[in-house]
Amino acid sequence: MIRLIAADMDGTLLDSEKCVPGELEQVVRALGEKGIRFVIASGRQVASLMRDMGTLARELTYIAENGAVIVDRGQQIFVDPMDKADVRRVLENTRGEKGMHPVLCCPDKAVIEESAPLEFRRNVKMYYESTQIVPDLLAALEDIDAVCKLAYYDEGDAEHHEYPILDRLFSGDLSVILSSYSWVDIMKPGTHKGRGMRTLQELLGISPQECMAFGDYFNDIELLESVGESYAMGNALDEVKAVARHTAPSNDENGVMRVVKQRFAL
Repeated sequence: MIRLIAADMDGTLLDSEKCVPGELEQVVRALGEKGIRFVIASGRQVASLMRDMGTLARELTYIAENGAVIVDRGQQIFVDPMDKADVRRVLENTRGEKGMHPVLCCPDKAVIEESAPLEFRRNVKMYYESTQIVPDLLAALEDIDAVCKLAYYDEGDAEHHEYPILDRLFSGDLSVILSSYSWVDIMKPGTHKGRGMRTLQELLGISPQECMAFGDYFNDIELLESVGESYAMGNALDEVKAVARHTAPSNDENGVMRVVKQRFAL
């Protein structure tokens, strides 16, 4: 029996225009009547996710920042921060790299430098609703309590530009994950959506076999591996489809909602 359904956002629950399914609220409430919890599992920050969920915002559970933060119905119940020395080392070793722009991702805000270019700021606003702009990230780090991850935006193709650089510099002792076409996330080792899901399962007393999840990109692989019923979207990468038990219609075909309604007779 399924008691929890988790869905990634970009490329999964959202269509290519970044729109939330119009029937989401109706479906989530119908699932709730059946005792099934709906979870958003994303690389985004909680504030951004809650913004996009509208009237459902404080009724859902969020595995945010690629598993580093969990918020349940408006209450933060788990944070897995990086060591500040590691954050400082990453910032120091990437200064001067062309076309790469860092975001310090904290539980309550994203921090960027005021010299950041306009296109980068536009992308940050899309994914990080709560944002602070500072003169210098290294200086600001001293007054920040917790950094969940560093997110690097690439002005071009992250997979072939910044990802090889960041992977070469830090993959030995940090987790370097390609999270989308333009973004690479750096976190403490072992931090990912799958660990966030397993933490949530333990906190709620729900087994992996009682969970279902949907995803499309590299940072969804561990999430899909952490549940009994896993779905790769029709638009998912081949590497994601290889680990999933099932394939759902694409995000532009409203795949998550179609599968959920069919599986639970909504």
